[in-house]
Amino acid sequence: MSDLGLLSYHLGIEVGQYKDFTIVKQTCYAKKILEQFGMGQCNAAKFPMEPGARLHSDNDGQPVDATQYRKVIGCLRYLLHTRPDLAYTVRVASRFMEKPTLMHMQAVKQILRYLKGTIDLRLVYTQEGLKEELVGYSDSDVGGDLVSRRSTGGMAFYLGGSLITWCSQK
Repeated sequence: MSDLGLLSYHLGIEVGQYKDFTIVKQTCYAKKILEQFGMGQCNAAKFPMEPGARLHSDNDGQPVDATQYRKVIGCLRYLLHTRPDLAYTVRVASRFMEKPTLMHMQAVKQILRYLKGTIDLRLVYTQEGLKEELVGYSDSDVGGDLVSRRSTGGMAFYLGGSLITWCSQK
């Protein structure tokens, strides 16, 4: 075995380890996603999904290439390891991988435009002298899915001010 030093890059996840904090990000991977799907020069967006937007199974909509749609969703799902802000919108877009339409692809392009504007977001874990307090947040909509009338919920837990786990599920 060899000691290769501190971890700096592993499977698309960049790690910066410093004296008082650790940074975890996927900036290079996010840039690769944008270039791969032709969105490298797109305009940035402020929100990953338009406020009040609701996706549904658009049976009468124009179909798009399902393979390409699945590829972009798969890439975005891997990006969720360091981007909890995308968890809800990627989860909603993932529901329509069987028969995606133009409406669904436009929602995914909105996520990619948001990614372009927030490409440098990262998780920061500090070693400050804060007392280790566990704080949790949760939220859900009641019957928000227009097709199945099921609810979507999410949660995030912080330990000492650092995000340690998050989830969004139907």
